[in-house]
Amino acid sequence: MNLTFGTGSIKLSQPALIKKGLELLGLTDCRPVKTPLTPAVQLHTATDEDHMAFVKLKINYQSFTGMLNYLACRTRPDLAAAVSILSQFNQQPGLSHWREVLHCWKYLRGTSDLALLLKPTPEGIADRLNFFTDATWAEDQETRVSRSGSLVFWKSCPLMWNSNKQKNITMSSTESKMNALSDSEQESQWLAFLIEELWQTKLAPTLFHIDNKGLLEKLKNFGSNSKTKHIDIKIKSLREKFKNNEIAVKLISSNDMLAESLTKAAPLPSIQKLQQTCLSTL
Repeated sequence: MNLTFGTGSIKLSQPALIKKGLELLGLTDCRPVKTPLTPAVQLHTATDEDHMAFVKLKINYQSFTGMLNYLACRTRPDLAAAVSILSQFNQQPGLSHWREVLHCWKYLRGTSDLALLLKPTPEGIADRLNFFTDATWAEDQETRVSRSGSLVFWKSCPLMWNSNKQKNITMSSTESKMNALSDSEQESQWLAFLIEELWQTKLAPTLFHIDNKGLLEKLKNFGSNSKTKHIDIKIKSLREKFKNNEIAVKLISSNDMLAESLTKAAPLPSIQKLQQTCLSTL
């Protein structure tokens, strides 16, 4: 990993790993693409015929998704959704999955100069964790399981990001986004404790940014009924912490939702929004 020090900032990058992957794939002179995955692409379980066609290529699929994962976890949050989606097919990849792996590396060919930017705000400003949480709803046509995405900032620095399939099928977009919020709230606890312990400081209540008005209304005024009993425990736990000012929740426009590109094969504007917020050119 490379560290580039600037005035009040550090840039983290992994150009050597990107170069290695491109060389192994013979893509050093390829035409770059602008998104990690083909926008709105739907990938399905490979048929036996499709898998055997890929096996004949004698390519180690997991080796290249593994390198992508190493990049996504450390310096490239813009790859998180792509890696999570592509890694689902590590056990039985097909040609369609491999094409998207190549697509992701072609994206890196054009963005190899991007680095994770850590440029903290002045001391005392926004001294709290800021979570952006989002989720698709029944996006996966095979399983109808939703996908969550989260992005965490402290003093304007991206600390943690995540893209993962939810554990259950949800009955509404509000429920899927509630799952994302609930999971992020649990993650925020240990992260806040860690920062407070290391920095010997007391953080303000974590602020969660959401873009679903129905979810905010449920946090403010939620009552059990036969239609919402299955989400009763999670929402009541969140509501109790919200009422006790242990967490703060802010409704924002979908246009301002930075975690959108962590939930799906996102379009270019969503990817660019994440790049402009978390990354910088070397």
